[in-house]
Amino acid sequence: MTTDIHTHLGTDRMQMSEADPERVAEYADTLVRRMDTFGIRRAVLTPCDPWVSNEMCMEATEIFPDRLFSACTVQPRPIDRAHQQLAEFLDRGCKALVLDGQLYHPEDPAVMALIRSAVDRDTPVYFHSENTTPGTTRFIERVSAVYPEGKFVILHMGGLFGFPTVLPLVRRHNIWLEVSVTLVRLVESPLRVFLDALVQDMGVRNLVFGSEHHSEYPDLMAALNTMGLNVETSRRVLQENAWVILGIDYA
Repeated sequence: MTTDIHTHLGTDRMQMSEADPERVAEYADTLVRRMDTFGIRRAVLTPCDPWVSNEMCMEATEIFPDRLFSACTVQPRPIDRAHQQLAEFLDRGCKALVLDGQLYHPEDPAVMALIRSAVDRDTPVYFHSENTTPGTTRFIERVSAVYPEGKFVILHMGGLFGFPTVLPLVRRHNIWLEVSVTLVRLVESPLRVFLDALVQDMGVRNLVFGSEHHSEYPDLMAALNTMGLNVETSRRVLQENAWVILGIDYA
């Protein structure tokens, strides 16, 4: 049974920015039904606060507490407020800290301080952007060296154009690439050679399943099938790596 470590709630950022319990329930129900169709046992909702709020994702987890979990998006500044928010969200059961590329600058010391707070709570850190820039890649490299005990997940594998940039980082034991969106594009692009080299040289220890949105499930499963993974390596990507990162039982 697969664990989806990164999916969004709903389909429209503007609609989801306002509290609407009926819409939250509708979107949560649709997501869980799609999860059932594709053998997804549990999923972690990734908010993009303020567009899709932390509170709405946590409301959804209350509807399906055995199926849905939530991460939390926190802006690093103001610093005191950021640390207080993170502590409150983690106390309420959030499973990961999301750093959205639109909401922070990698050279801001406040970001490193917030990451330290997450690592101290044994909380994974998600780096979320459409395409990871060289500056962000250098920052993730530095963070992973400063906090070897941390767990850092680059969502979308860094993006189609960011993927070659982040590829050298997967040799680090505490960095994972989440496959949503980009994997589907990679298997059909000239950059497929980089993906094949990664799997052949490094295996799949650093790849973990996420969907971005439940509409991606069919294409993601098809893309994974084209990689020719065996039962053991598939289980690593779809189940075991999520457990290592998040501690969520996939049984």
